[in-house]
Amino acid sequence: MEQITIRAFRANDEPNTCAEFMRGHGNVLRDFGITNVTTNNPLWCSDPDTYVIVVLSKDHGMVGGIRLEVGRPGRILPMEEALRKLDPSVERVLEGLSGNGMAEVCGLWVAKEFIGRGLPQLLALSAVSIANQFGMESLVCLVAHYTLRQAVKAGFVPLDSLGDKGTFTYPIPSIKAIAMVVPDTISLYTSPKEHREALVSLRLRPLQERTETIGGRQCRVRYLLQLPEPAVHMSLYGRIHGDRMARSA
Repeated sequence: MEQITIRAFRANDEPNTCAEFMRGHGNVLRDFGITNVTTNNPLWCSDPDTYVIVVLSKDHGMVGGIRLEVGRPGRILPMEEALRKLDPSVERVLEGLSGNGMAEVCGLWVAKEFIGRGLPQLLALSAVSIANQFGMESLVCLVAHYTLRQAVKAGFVPLDSLGDKGTFTYPIPSIKAIAMVVPDTISLYTSPKEHREALVSLRLRPLQERTETIGGRQCRVRYLLQLPEPAVHMSLYGRIHGDRMARSA
């Protein structure tokens, strides 16, 4: 059975890992003929308000990744930079979401030798699951039409107030991009039940190992999703899990 590790860290803590992420992401974009996507920008590598999740294979090294960029006054998130010429209202919409903490999930990539193995879904679920660790109550993303279903499973719904019910032609004519939001990362009410359970499991136990079955294939996944100095005390989640296990015994 194939084994992988999915690990989270703060960007400015690991510049070399971020550089490897950039190379892998850039290679995937070039394979699609994309050279102008706004998420392929090195400034995030040194930003303490950017969090990165990578997929590591024992035999192939880093084979995928995703990141979360925290919104703050004066920071232009990749979605705003990408869409403001197509729909100027994006600034107002994102500002309206930022009141209780908002971050953008972006930069999703998977190496071509791992396409079709379910990594986008695992990365999306991992990204949403850690939002509570740095105090974000909503998440936004701009996804290509071919990764839409993974975003939906993680609880994202279209931002209908933007574009054509959330849809844009971006970054090239052959790709439709959809602006999406998880409006409540606490209740996760927009996520389908079976995937909400996976999100809650990762939230309660960000350090765990389990077998995932995606696309008819099994994979042993080691999750290392606890961030350094989280905004919430993860020990409280551990006690909740322990109490739950004791009551179900």
